[in-house]
Order: sequence, then C-alpha cells, then structure tokens
Amino acid sequence: MGVFEKFAHIYSDGDYGDFSRRMADLLPAALRQIGFEPRTLLDLACGDGSFAVAMAADKLKVTGLDVSPHMLEFARRKARKADAGVEFVLGDMRTLTFEAQFDLVTCWFDSLNYLTEPEDLKATFIGVSLALRPGGLFVFDMNTIYGLAVNWPKSPCYLQQDTDRIFEVHLPAFDHETGLASMRIIAFSNHGDSWQRIEEEHEERGYPQQQIRSYLRDAGFQILACWGSFREMSEAKPDSGRVWYVAKKAGQ
Repeated sequence: MGVFEKFAHIYSDGDYGDFSRRMADLLPAALRQIGFEPRTLLDLACGDGSFAVAMAADKLKVTGLDVSPHMLEFARRKARKADAGVEFVLGDMRTLTFEAQFDLVTCWFDSLNYLTEPEDLKATFIGVSLALRPGGLFVFDMNTIYGLAVNWPKSPCYLQQDTDRIFEVHLPAFDHETGLASMRIIAFSNHGDSWQRIEEEHEERGYPQQQIRSYLRDAGFQILACWGSFREMSEAKPDSGRVWYVAKKAGQ
C-alpha cells in the first residue's frame, strides 16, 4: 500500500481523475433507477478527491479516506478551490473505524485490486458493512482476472501521458504463477528549468467473481448488481475487463 508517494502529483496533474469524474456523472442516475437517495457518502481510496469533490457539489455530506498523505494534499487543495466541504481522512480501508455513519460507500478505479491478500479484501468488506447504516449501499469497481491477465499485458510498454509538464510510460506485466499483475510506471515531470524522474511499481490481484460474492455475503451484503458496463448497467461477461458491484447492507 506504500505507493502513490512520488506518483501523487503525476496522478493529480494528469488525466487520472477522469475516471472518478465519470463515476460522479453516472452514479446519481444509477442510484435513482434503484430508488436510492443517499445523504452521506464515504469514498474509499479517494485519491486526489476528484469524485468526492464532484459529489459534494450534489449536496451530499462527503468524507474521503485515503492511505496516502500525499494524495490527500492534492484532494484538500482541490476541495478548497471548488469550495467543497469535503472531510478528508488519512486512513487504511483495511481497518475502518466508522460505525453506521454512512448511507453510501464507494471505492473506484480498481483500488480494491491493490489489496493483494484475500484476508485484506475480506477485512475491508467487513469494515464497509460496519460503516454503513442498515440498508446502505456499497458501490465499487474491480479489475477482473481477465482484465489483468489478458488486457493489461497486450502491450508490454505504452505511453500514458505526453504533455509539456509530464512524460509518462507504463510497463504492465502479469505473473501467472502468483496471479499478480504489476504496472511499472516511469514518469518525468517538468519543474521549469529541470525534469524530475519518478518511478513506482504498482501491484494488483484479480479475484474470481465467486470469491468476491462470497466475501460480500459473509460481510452481510446482498448483491443487487454486477455490471460489465456502468453506463449501460449491463451484466458482466466472461471477458469483461472491469466489473462494478452494487451491494446492499442487510436491514431496512
């Protein structure tokens, strides 16, 4: 979990927030379709705050949690600029301490895949359940095994960003023995009269859908949907690279 230290400003300055903003655009309509109107939201692995800030503009009381203090610096800066009253908390989603405080919990951009140990994923689901009020929803996405093993390594090296400020290259790989996917990121950022080189390696695990469903049920969730496309709200397929879950905590 010790990534996004050097990479935080590359993430915030780049186009990574587009995914979170897209979720902020699509989520309200999806919630209306199932008749759910939350008032409080906890966004796990909130990153640079793109989603949290966008949702706060929709009159929700929003809390964003992230394990990286560097990412939270950018999140707080973004909230101040937007005059959004988001509370950002430094914390680990594997050890949540909230109790029945939220109507909705979200976790985006395959952040849960960074939990490469099954026990950590189970612990996170249990913590989310405790943080939700009865009847609350947990909405999240995850990369699938197919996505990590087939889609990620299609190109052994590709250019992620090439701007006046950032030059960034990704080198993905998948280890079939361990079941782990890795993404080596090499980036250069412009600091006026010099360029700084940054390198980090990110690691993700894909989980079988039956395992995810089992962990959710064990944590007290009813699975309402598993989509292969969030926009279309269509069922996941065997070759879906990413899936979105909507899970409801038992209760009202």
